[in-house]
Amino acid sequence: MADEQVPRRPIGWWLKEADKRLDAAFDRRLESRGVDRRAWQMLASLASRPMTRSELADSLASFDARAVLDDVVVGLHERNWVEQSAELLRLTEEGEHEHAALVPLVNDVRQLVAAALPPDEYGTLVRLLQQLVAALEAPHSTLPLSQ
Repeated sequence: MADEQVPRRPIGWWLKEADKRLDAAFDRRLESRGVDRRAWQMLASLASRPMTRSELADSLASFDARAVLDDVVVGLHERNWVEQSAELLRLTEEGEHEHAALVPLVNDVRQLVAAALPPDEYGTLVRLLQQLVAALEAPHSTLPLSQ
């Protein structure tokens, strides 16, 4: 790629902007059901299997602080979508129905994201981001010292 074609903003800006816009797209699509992306992520996680609060928080730690995630769990519990027994959080029957109702809405956003890139480049982008994350993972990443 020629230098004049390289976007002027650094990669960090693009990553944060993409994340912000993904959150906004999910929130706009999910607002009709009164949930946001974090609530969806929790419902989807618990739809795959019951988890302890700690497991659930660990699985979503890259998205929000534990206190924020705990507040989402409380909200889902108040809506009777999540229950806890024997240290495990699981979806209630109402939670399973809500999860099923949200799947097509989430798929709409995923299709929008996929359509934003040529089909062969979506996979490339995800692989490149995976490589970037792996390369920057501590303790492996080392920055050269400036002279």
